[in-house]
Amino acid sequence: MSEQTTRRVKPTAPPKRSRKTASALRSGHRPGKGDPARSPGRPGGAASRSRILEEAGRLFARDGFEGVTIRRIAARAEVNLAAVGYHFGSKKGLYHEVIRRIIHDVGPIIEPVVERLRGGVAAAAGDRGALSLLAAQFVRHTLTAVLTNQRLRWQHALLVREFSQPSDEFPMIMAEAVGPMHDAVVVLVAAATGKDATAPETRLLTTNVVGQCMIYQIARTLVCARMGWGDYTPDNVEKLIAMVTGTVQRTLGLPETGPAPKPAGGTGR
Repeated sequence: MSEQTTRRVKPTAPPKRSRKTASALRSGHRPGKGDPARSPGRPGGAASRSRILEEAGRLFARDGFEGVTIRRIAARAEVNLAAVGYHFGSKKGLYHEVIRRIIHDVGPIIEPVVERLRGGVAAAAGDRGALSLLAAQFVRHTLTAVLTNQRLRWQHALLVREFSQPSDEFPMIMAEAVGPMHDAVVVLVAAATGKDATAPETRLLTTNVVGQCMIYQIARTLVCARMGWGDYTPDNVEKLIAMVTGTVQRTLGLPETGPAPKPAGGTGR
């Protein structure tokens, strides 16, 4: 009998999975597009894009544009390096979209201020009591929105960086966010002081009025340390609203009314 030789084929080991992928499969969840556990090389979808914007914004706010690398952003957002280029093209393109999202997010804060001040000043027709109430409402709305929105903390920090170290995105911030707010407040300042809205002193006083609100977000850590506060609790925010209302009304030479009443729903708007 002839002897048959049999060739044994070594079984192929299954491909190794990442810890995240293995964990997802054990839990019954199959990773897909936009999932942190997705297979390497896929750029992901809307969820990945949103995470990149959020984490990049936080890093830019803390370390500045030059202090952040694409690799760090990708690691924080739990995406691969290719995903950043796929969604934004470059770090500069990503920074542009971060600023664009901030402008979009602050829109609901700015738009009611613009509408109320423009309509309110016209309706007041020079009545100083009515103008004083408008000033109080502006302070309440602005401080409530700025000091109680957790996400706005890093967004505001990034805007402050732009104010001191402007990038190519600064004109967009001025045109679509800061400009409309200041243009509305300048109408109130002009009506309260009796000066022309385009006069340099009116514009400077407008910056002063807006700054009296914004400084408490910029100097949050310092204010809390000096006051012995853990954070801006609702009670602490009310104390700031009461104080800033008085200082703004005095700055504009308007009668002091105390803080504006809380609107229905307690949103401060």
